[in-house]
Amino acid sequence: MYLAKLTTETFREAMNSIDTVILPIGSIESHGFHCPLATDVIIPERIAADLDVAIGEKVLIAPTIPYGYSPDLAYFPGTVHVSGEVLAGYVSEVATSWLSWGVRNIILLNGHGGNIPALTLAADKLVAKGARVLTISWWVTFSSEILGICEAQGHAGEDETSLVLAIDSSQVDMSLAGCYEKRISGPFKVPNQVTYTFPNAMNGDARKASEAKGSDMLAIMKERVLELIANLWDDLLLK
Repeated sequence: MYLAKLTTETFREAMNSIDTVILPIGSIESHGFHCPLATDVIIPERIAADLDVAIGEKVLIAPTIPYGYSPDLAYFPGTVHVSGEVLAGYVSEVATSWLSWGVRNIILLNGHGGNIPALTLAADKLVAKGARVLTISWWVTFSSEILGICEAQGHAGEDETSLVLAIDSSQVDMSLAGCYEKRISGPFKVPNQVTYTFPNAMNGDARKASEAKGSDMLAIMKERVLELIANLWDDLLLK
């Protein structure tokens, strides 16, 4: 059930049987010239919606945190960048409020790569306060499954574009879908990195995207997330 739709009384009642909150976290940033700025919000919100249908009576779905850490893509119009320190602190403080009301499990449903270090720090802070935290960054957590459907992964590439097509094709302009498949070789950070890795605010081959691929990924990710949540609830954390 959606937390924002509850009243004080219905929230109080829900806390008698629910101990898990799902928090979608994304980014508003350029995704090529063909995908919407909210791509990293749209995808985790859809995963959360699928979870609501499947297990909505057992979880609270919190309002999305839409802004993330995106220094490289801040070069492109429309991108909103917040520091990693601010993001980590904000997520941990928001979730700490739920702990005070009896929530035990926090699921961070992440849609943006730049957020990962900040969410790792936030998770550590929450665990120190007694929480159990599951962080899911869909393109990393389910990479092997995705590569069974798509030829490659990338920012606004085949996989991401396919997912947005499946969720709402009206938000994608495939006539502008591009291809750029070069990356910096090795774990380097350099000035103006965007010109090496995301020269058109994307990486990969978006031309290979399709609604069918996106639908297949959504179905697989739904089942895999449900498995991870079940393992969290059943203490099968090493499965």
